[in-house]
Amino acid sequence: MTQSVPNTQTQWLEVIFLWLAGVSAAMQFAKLSVSYDAVMMHYQTGATLTGLTLSVVGIAGLIFGVFAGMIANRIGYLKVLVGALFLGGVLSFLQSLLPHFSLFLLTRLLEGFSQLGVVVAAPTLIAKLSAPQHRSLTMGLWGTFFGVAFAITGWLGKSALDQLGLHGLFLSHALLISGFGVVLHFLLRKNPVLDFVPVAGGQSRLLAQMLSIYRNPRSLYPSLVFVFYTCTLVSLLTYIPRFVENEAIRASMLVVLPLISTGGTFLAGALGQYFMRPQKVALIAYFGVAITALMLPFLIAQTVFFSLVVAATTLCLGMIPGAALAMIPSLARNPVEQAQGYGLIAQFGNLGATLGPPTFAAVITGFGITGFSSLVLIICSCGVLFSYLASRIQQPS
Repeated sequence: MTQSVPNTQTQWLEVIFLWLAGVSAAMQFAKLSVSYDAVMMHYQTGATLTGLTLSVVGIAGLIFGVFAGMIANRIGYLKVLVGALFLGGVLSFLQSLLPHFSLFLLTRLLEGFSQLGVVVAAPTLIAKLSAPQHRSLTMGLWGTFFGVAFAITGWLGKSALDQLGLHGLFLSHALLISGFGVVLHFLLRKNPVLDFVPVAGGQSRLLAQMLSIYRNPRSLYPSLVFVFYTCTLVSLLTYIPRFVENEAIRASMLVVLPLISTGGTFLAGALGQYFMRPQKVALIAYFGVAITALMLPFLIAQTVFFSLVVAATTLCLGMIPGAALAMIPSLARNPVEQAQGYGLIAQFGNLGATLGPPTFAAVITGFGITGFSSLVLIICSCGVLFSYLASRIQQPS
C-alpha cells in the first residue's frame, strides 16, 4: 500500500498541470479525429482501416489497464506519468515524418502505452494532491480532459492541419506533450505528498490481487458504466459531423460538441455533489442519450434541428464520465480500492475507445444514421443496467 504525507490543502497549480497533461494525452485520440479525412487521403485507406488508426491507441489499456495501475503503485506514479508523456512525444514526432502506413499504425499502437500511463497515474496523483473536501471537484475536473482535448484540437488542430498539414499537426502535439513531461518532472519531483513506500509481494500475489479487483463490484461497476461512454463519444465526435452538409456548421461542431461534453461532465459533478448519488446521475444521462439518439434519423434532413439534438445527445453523454469517476471515491472503502478503481476504469475506458470507432464505422457504412442510433440504444441499455446495479451498492460509512 502506498504511504504519503497526509494532504490537508489542495495543491491547485499541480492539479491543473496534471489535468493539462491529461488533455495532451487525450489529444492522441483527438488529433486523429480531426485529421481523419487527411490521413485517409494521404495513406489511401478505407474508412474501417482509418478508424483502426483512431482506436488502436486503446489496445494497450485494454490488455494492461489494471496491471499498469498496480505496477505504477510499485515504482511510482510520477515516474510512470513523466515517462508516458515523453514516450508520447517521441511517437508523435515519428508520426510527423509520415512513415509507411504499417509503421504509422505501429506508432499508434505504442502510443497506447503513453495514454495508459497518463490515465492511470495522473488521476491518482490528483487525488493525492487534493484535500478531502475538494476531491470530488478535482475528480470532476479530471473527467473533462477528454472533451477539452477534442475541443482544443477541433479549434487549433484544424487550423494547424490546414496551414501546416499532417506533419505540422503531429509535430505540434509532440512538442506539447513532451513539454508537460518536463514541467511536471520539475514541479512534482520533490513534493512530499507524493512520497511512497513500494509495495512488496511476488507474482502470485499480483495475479491474486488482479482477480480480486475484477470481482469487486465497487471497482467493477463504475468501469462498466464508463466503458459505454468511451465506446460512443469518440465515434460521435468523429462521424456525426459528417452527416451535416453545411461546411460551416460541420466545422463548428468539431469545436462546440467537445465543449458541450465537458459542460455535461461539470453538470454531473455538481448534481452528484449536491443533489443525488452519482449512480442516479448516470441513469438519467443514459436515458437522455437514448431518447435524443432515437430522434436523429427523423431529423437528418433538417440540419439545424439535427445539430441541436446532437448537442443534447453530447450533453447527456458528457455527464456519464463525471458520474462514473465520482462513483469511485463514493464507493471505495479505502485509498487502495480507489486506486484500483482508476486502473480498472482506464482498462475498460480503453476497451470502449478501441472497439467503438471501427464498430460504429462499419455500422454507419452499412446502415447510415439509423444504424448509429440503433447501436447507441443497445449501448444505453447496457449503461442503464450497470448504473442500476451500482446504485444498489451501499456507500461505506
